[in-house]
Amino acid sequence: MSKLIVLSNRVSLPNPDKTTAGGLAVALQDALNDIGGIWLGWNGEKIKNHQEPYFSSTEYKGVEYITTPLTEEQYSGYYCGFANRTLWPAMHDRADLIEYQPEEFKTYQDVNRLFAQQLSEVAHPDDIIWVHDYHFFSVARYCRELGMQNRIGFFLHIPFAGSNIWNLIPTAQTIIQDLCHYDVVGLQTEYDQKQCMDVCHHFLASQVIDSNVLSYNLRQITIQCYPIGINPELIQKVAQQKLENSHPVFEFDDLADQKTIISVDRIDYSKGLIERFNAFEEFLKEYPEYHKHVTDLQIACPCRMDIPAYKNLYDLIDSKVELINQEFSQDNWQPINCTNETVEHGALMKIYRQSDICWVNSLRDGMNLVAKEFIAAQNPNNPGVLILSKYTGAAEQMSEAIIVDPENCGDMVKGLKKALTMSRSERIERYKHLMQGLKRFDINDWRNAFLKDLRRVELFNIFKPSMRKTYNHRAHQQIYT
Repeated sequence: MSKLIVLSNRVSLPNPDKTTAGGLAVALQDALNDIGGIWLGWNGEKIKNHQEPYFSSTEYKGVEYITTPLTEEQYSGYYCGFANRTLWPAMHDRADLIEYQPEEFKTYQDVNRLFAQQLSEVAHPDDIIWVHDYHFFSVARYCRELGMQNRIGFFLHIPFAGSNIWNLIPTAQTIIQDLCHYDVVGLQTEYDQKQCMDVCHHFLASQVIDSNVLSYNLRQITIQCYPIGINPELIQKVAQQKLENSHPVFEFDDLADQKTIISVDRIDYSKGLIERFNAFEEFLKEYPEYHKHVTDLQIACPCRMDIPAYKNLYDLIDSKVELINQEFSQDNWQPINCTNETVEHGALMKIYRQSDICWVNSLRDGMNLVAKEFIAAQNPNNPGVLILSKYTGAAEQMSEAIIVDPENCGDMVKGLKKALTMSRSERIERYKHLMQGLKRFDINDWRNAFLKDLRRVELFNIFKPSMRKTYNHRAHQQIYT
């Protein structure tokens, strides 16, 4: 019986003492529990360069977790280097931040080959392999070179850049060729799907068979949009639960006379943090009557601090928050309460439920699940308001939010004013439509839709070209269905 093998950069190891309400980890965990399978990836640890990476295995409830550390060189070249100094800024349309070093690209390919070799050792011929995100554009190529004929799918959680950006990467054609060794390529939005189709055709002169199917090098590749969802019913339950022994991140009792704005972001230049703080500063200048009556709650988690662009942004945000608080603070009120703490998922859902407004201001985002989780956590009788950047994938689905341009200060100020003054009846009406959308295509629907398409891959993609003229279609149909 075939099993599912998931490959992601980081592996979420099981923790029986901790529950969570949503996110990718839950969706993949459920899929693995249903089918039985393996979760493969980096364990987050680093070893010395002279040490050989090694894979270790642990099993929990029928799922095998196989992880490995990375050497310092692999972490620097693969993760900090090509993945996050080249691909990440490229996919987020930051041409000014793209850095390319040939040795980092080589290390990226070496790590992709390393995981492909491990896949070849653990996968049976009829197993389904699901690879996640920009860290692994090239894994399928190495799997094919090792003789693997499995159905292999790839899902990109971040945006897909256009040809003008890809042209800035010297090895772009190689990466796009590698991508076409997958059978199904999943994107977050219809816009990203079209971008991917256009880029493949631009670099490879691939033949377009259908609106979502390409033919290249005797293979057919399905390129499809699968907008990732959440589990709204479970999040609603978690948001109402009382958390035992939990230290509150924000003291909402002290904010009872305040309108509260919550924002939750990694400190990343794609999240529009500086632009949002600038707009909030402008709002406070334009509407002094809101002084002491609105507080901006920011959870800003540092990440990739080994990369100078991220360290510089962290320092810039810290300075900006301090300046705004110095300018506007009165008595016991300060306009921004910013924490760098990592907040446990259940506690975060309660923060969403207690907040009046959620402001998502990404300059470019694949989907942004904060927006969806905020809505799912709301009190249906007195819901909060979502302010959402038009450049998030979520905006394609959540038109009942207040959609703003994160690069237009005036538009953001106007959006915040609208959110603060919106009537309860309008808040409820918008919430109902947004919640219906979340339930219509949740995270399980996302997972099932992708895996259904991967299982339906045409058999000629699976067998070697030399076998295509001779295999017994009916016999193989019995094996693979």
